[in-house]
Amino acid sequence: MRRYFIADLHLDGQDTPRALKFREFLKRLAEEAQAGPVELNVLGDLFEFWYEYRAQLFEMYHADLHALTAAWEAGVKIFLLFGNRDFAYGRYVQRRFGATVLGDGGIVTLNDTRRAWLEHGDLLGTADRSYLLFRSCIRSWPVRLLFRLMPWACASRLIGYLRNRAAAAKAAKPDAIMQIDIQAARVRAEGNHCQVLICGHFHDKQAHDLGGGCRLIALPAWCEVFEGMVDDERGFRAFTA
Repeated sequence: MRRYFIADLHLDGQDTPRALKFREFLKRLAEEAQAGPVELNVLGDLFEFWYEYRAQLFEMYHADLHALTAAWEAGVKIFLLFGNRDFAYGRYVQRRFGATVLGDGGIVTLNDTRRAWLEHGDLLGTADRSYLLFRSCIRSWPVRLLFRLMPWACASRLIGYLRNRAAAAKAAKPDAIMQIDIQAARVRAEGNHCQVLICGHFHDKQAHDLGGGCRLIALPAWCEVFEGMVDDERGFRAFTA
């Protein structure tokens, strides 16, 4: 089994370098799948925004969705985790490119038999209380229903507003607030009986010993460096696309 882990692509429907590199990467995985099983795990924020009930988004992401579909049809198994930008996956991605939606977390067994817990990582930033409050609000069913019912013109403006607001808020926060809570990470790994925790979200490649035989791996942001982790016959290691 060859298993890839990437995070934070932030695709916006444009032919940006991050999108073009991702589509090339999917073609490579499709070729590898002809020789043996290949999995792609996207640990959140594949898209800048996602909502299952908006056909306008399907059209906007047409090229990216087409590339994902082609990879799936070639034999690549695709797993999606919720990010802070794309937490509304459902049946569409399952039908369109065979995605298995792991939601806010899931477990895989690495080739060396270690159990690994996967999540986006935003819940590990426990010091960022304003974001955690916003997260609970934006994911609530009244807000999601309101977004589903509002006209697309209003919805698209709201998406833009929230994107700008998030960027401004992030820039204004002290670095200390944006760090991983190592204790919370250890509790998560141990609570799921895993020896490794793999996350994204922090846009910074990190590795930490959590103690108790647990290890934390934070992935770099694909949108910045086109990197991730791969687990295959050569071990669990970094790769650059």
